[in-house]
Amino acid sequence: TYYCPCEKCCGKWAGGNTASGTTPTAGRTVAMSGLPFGTKVEINGHTYTVEDRGVSGNAVDIFVDSHSEALNKGMHYEDVWIVN
Repeated sequence: TYYCPCEKCCGKWAGGNTASGTTPTAGRTVAMSGLPFGTKVEINGHTYTVEDRGVSGNAVDIFVDSHSEALNKGMHYEDVWIVN
């Protein structure tokens, strides 16, 4: 799934830093539980960095710049590969 820095996506943490203390960046930041911060993962040929915490389980939330973009991209099932 996808998320943005708005209150609908992030609740009380809206507009702030990630759980790891970084500034979330579209095209780089993903939220995952179960992997250490800084882990690189590949999804559809693109490498992202685990910088935030998402829902538990096998879900990955990819950071995007706007709520409309997050809604438009929706939810997909993809393979996720650890690259480091």
